[in-house]
Amino acid sequence: MKKLSVVLIIALFSLTKISFGQSYDFSLEDLDQNTVTLTNLLEKGPVMISFWALWCVPCKEEMKMMSEIYGKYKDSGFVYVAMNQDTPKSSTKVRSYIESKGYKFIVLLDTDGHVFENFGGQNLPFSVMINKKGEIVKTYSGYVSGDESKIEQDIVNLIHESK
Repeated sequence: MKKLSVVLIIALFSLTKISFGQSYDFSLEDLDQNTVTLTNLLEKGPVMISFWALWCVPCKEEMKMMSEIYGKYKDSGFVYVAMNQDTPKSSTKVRSYIESKGYKFIVLLDTDGHVFENFGGQNLPFSVMINKKGEIVKTYSGYVSGDESKIEQDIVNLIHESK
């Protein structure tokens, strides 16, 4: 009977893995209500997704730094996405914030937090670096001044790998 129980438990775990296999692709609207998918972004090159909120000071510091880095590497295929985690009510302020800063990268709204959870996010800021094959190669939790040099080096490495 114990052997049968163990076999059933293993079978259940196997079925769960097959049924709920990890997929990082998403389909969300940007600030202009265009549908954006991770699959389409990866066609250009490596992608960094930074999860942020208006109330998160380190998130805003990271986005300012990433705006400069994105400007340097966007023509090399690098894509930067700022994925907002504010509630639907406060997400209405996101557009004015982004426009006031003059940011030119993609901004998506993940108001229900599903994409954040799918990527294993726990605290903001949280960022993931995805290679052109769709594999997560780095994650970053938190941000302090100086982190940008390591992030930029990771971006340069990924751009070279994708060529």
